[in-house]
Amino acid sequence: MDIKAAETQLRDKLAREIRRLEAIEQRLRSTHSPSFGEQAIEREGDEVDERMEETIIHEIDMIKAALERIEAGNYESCSSCGAQINEARLEALPYTTLCISCARERSGKILGSP
Repeated sequence: MDIKAAETQLRDKLAREIRRLEAIEQRLRSTHSPSFGEQAIEREGDEVDERMEETIIHEIDMIKAALERIEAGNYESCSSCGAQINEARLEALPYTTLCISCARERSGKILGSP
């Protein structure tokens, strides 16, 4: 796997997500309309923005953690079992911390599978 390319991809994604987060935060800080009807609509939009903000912050944290793993030299290692994470999985989800086996096991536990 080309770790340098993965690092570049992660840094680019991090920059995009930070810009998205800044735009959402700016919208959330903006003043609302004096009309009560418009305020209700704006507040609904704020709720959506707040949920998006949480998701983006989580994704930013995951990207930063992946960059730290690259620097530490363990980017391709599963955080659960230590096995190497498949290259295709890292390409599809570059900030994953789990190999496919551990991810399946974890999702089965979450979904209540035996």
